[in-house]
Amino acid sequence: MKWFAPAVGLVVGLLVGFFIFGRGAEGSDPLGSSYGSSYGSSYPGSAPDLKASSAKANVDEPKFELTAREAEVSEATGLTRVWLKSLESETQFDQFGLLHEKIGSARVEDFPALMDAVRKSGESMQWMARSMLATRWADSDPQGMMAYIANQPENERWGLANTFFGAWAKSNPDAAYAAALQIEGRNQQNSAINAVIQSIAVDDPRRAVNIALELQETSGRRSSWAIRNVFSNWSRDEPEAARQMALDLPDGPMKVQALTGALDQMMNDDPLGALAWLDSLPPDGTTYNARKQVFRNLLNKDFDTAKEFIELQNDPLERREILNNVYFGNFAWNKGFEEIEGMFDWMGTVTTGQVYDNKVSDIVRTMVDSDKQRAIDFALQLGPGNARMNALGSVASQLVQSDPEGALSFALSLAYKDEKMRALGNMSWNLARNHPETARRLIAESEDPLVQQQLASAVAREWSLYERDGALTWAEGLTDDQARQSSLNAVLRNWVQSDPGAAFGYIDTEIPEGRRSDFYSNAYNNWARQDPGLAAKWLTNLPEDVDRPERLYRTVANAYVSHDPMAASEWISSLDAGVERDSAVNSLVNNISRSDPEAAFIWSSTVDDEKKRADSLRRSVREWVKEDADAAYEAIADAEISAEEKKPLLEIVEKQRK
Repeated sequence: MKWFAPAVGLVVGLLVGFFIFGRGAEGSDPLGSSYGSSYGSSYPGSAPDLKASSAKANVDEPKFELTAREAEVSEATGLTRVWLKSLESETQFDQFGLLHEKIGSARVEDFPALMDAVRKSGESMQWMARSMLATRWADSDPQGMMAYIANQPENERWGLANTFFGAWAKSNPDAAYAAALQIEGRNQQNSAINAVIQSIAVDDPRRAVNIALELQETSGRRSSWAIRNVFSNWSRDEPEAARQMALDLPDGPMKVQALTGALDQMMNDDPLGALAWLDSLPPDGTTYNARKQVFRNLLNKDFDTAKEFIELQNDPLERREILNNVYFGNFAWNKGFEEIEGMFDWMGTVTTGQVYDNKVSDIVRTMVDSDKQRAIDFALQLGPGNARMNALGSVASQLVQSDPEGALSFALSLAYKDEKMRALGNMSWNLARNHPETARRLIAESEDPLVQQQLASAVAREWSLYERDGALTWAEGLTDDQARQSSLNAVLRNWVQSDPGAAFGYIDTEIPEGRRSDFYSNAYNNWARQDPGLAAKWLTNLPEDVDRPERLYRTVANAYVSHDPMAASEWISSLDAGVERDSAVNSLVNNISRSDPEAAFIWSSTVDDEKKRADSLRRSVREWVKEDADAAYEAIADAEISAEEKKPLLEIVEKQRK
C-alpha cells in the first residue's frame, strides 16, 4: 500500500479535474466527441458507470492501430489495452492505485506516446488513465503537455486542456493561468481558464472570483458557469462569506449565477429561508433574476416546498410570474396519476386565466405518460375554453410520439371540428418528422377531409426535403382540394430554393391558370426571407398572367431591406418606373423612415403614383420633423414636387414647431 498517500491526492485531483472541469465554454461540452460519446453522463456530482461505459465503448468506439512507438511505450509501462480492460474487475479505489503505480514509473519523454496509446485504447478506463497521466505531466513538463495538446485535433483539445490546466493550476496557478491566456481559439481558451478558476477556488475562492471578474473586464468574457460552481462549493464551507461576496459583485449575469451558487447549500438545508433571504434584499433586476433561477432550482428538488412558497405570495402578479417558470414535467415524471391530478387541482387554487390555461398543457402531457386512457378521460371532462383545447392538443401531441394510430383515433373521436383541428394540428409536425410512412398511410386510409387538411402539408414539407419527386406525386394525388394546394405549396417552397427555374416551370405548366398567382406568392414569401437577392433577380421572369405582381415586389423588398438595406436600395434603383417599383419603394420607406428620414423623404419623392407618393412623403416627414424640423422644411421647399403636394407637408412641419 505504498501508493496510498499519493493515490489519495490524485483521486481528489482527478475528481475535481474530471467531474468539476467537465465543461468548457458556457453551455457546451468541451470534451468533444471523444469524451462526450462515451462518458456523456459524467458531469459534476455523478460518477460514470465504468462497466456501462465499457459496453458502449466496445460497440461505438472506433478501433485504432498503435504506432510502433506507442506500442513500445505501452508494453514498457504495462499500460496495455488488455491490462486496462482487466481493471474493470477491481474496485474504483484500487483502480486509482494500480493506475498510479503504472503511470508513476513512466518516463517524461514517453508521455506523448503513452498518452496516444491510452487515448486509442477504447476501454472504459481510458478517462481515468489519461486524467492521471495529465496530472503527472502537468507537474513535470507543462510546456511539453501544451505542445502535445496543440498538435491534437481541435475537437479533442478542449477535454485535454481542461484536464491538464486543472491539474497544473494545483501546483502552479499563476503559470497555468498565464499559459491559458495565451491559448489560441476561444472555446479551448475558455475551457482552460475555467479549469484554472475551478482549481484555484478549492483553496482560494476569492481569488478565483477576482480572476473571473478581471477576465470579464479585460476581454468581455463571462465565466458564469464556473462562477456558479465556485460559489456553490464555497457555500458549503463559508456560506455567509460566499453570499456576501456574491452581493458585492457588479450587477449582471455573473452576479445572478454567483447568488444562485451561494444559495445552493442553504437551498438544501432551508429552501424557504433561502428565498426569504433573497426577498430581504433591496429590490433590483439582478436580485429578481436570481430569485427566479433559485426558485426554478427549488422546483426540481421539492415541489411541496415550492407549493408552500407560492401559497405565501399574496400578490397575484408575483404568483403568476413564479408559476410562469414552473414546469410540472420536471417533478411529475415519477409520480402516479392521482398525484399529478392533485397538482392540477392545486394549480386551480393559485392561478387563473392565461397562466392556468398554459400550464394545463404541461400537466396533461405528464398524465399521458402516467396513464394514457385516464389522461384522455381527464381532458374530455374539462369544460369548454382554452384549458380544454390545450389539454386535448397535449394529449394528441404526446400520444403521437409512440402511438400514431391511437393519436389519430383520439383526434377524430372528438365531437367538435375546432377540437379535432387543434388535436390534429398539434400532432402534425411530430407525425411528419418521426413517422413519415405511417403518416402517409393514415392520411390515405382516412375518409375525413380534416385529416388531409391538417396533416398533409407537414408531411409534404418534410418529405420534399429529401425526396421531392415522391412528395410532389403524393401531393398531386390528394383528394381534398385544400390539402392538395397547401401540400403542393409546401413542396414548392422547398423546391424554389434549390431550383427556382424548375419550380416556377412546374407552376406555369401544371397549376391551373387562375391559381398560379397564389402559388407564386407562397413561393416568394418563403424564398425572399431565405435569399432575397436571388429572389429579386427572378422577379424579372414573372409570367404576364401573375395577378398584381407588385405584391411580390413588396414581399421581396421587405425581406431584402431588412437583410441588406444598401443592396436592396441598389436593386430598387435599377427598377423601371411603375407600380412594381412604387411598391418596392414604399417597403423601403417603411423600413428606413425612423432610422434615416431624410433618405426616406428622397425615396418617397420618386414614387410615380400620386396618392402613394403623398402617403409616403407624409410618413417620412412625420419622422423627420421629430429630429430636425428645419432640415425637413428646407428639403420640402427644394423638392421637385408640386406646390399642392408641398402644402400638407409644410403644415406638418409648422405643427411640430408650435
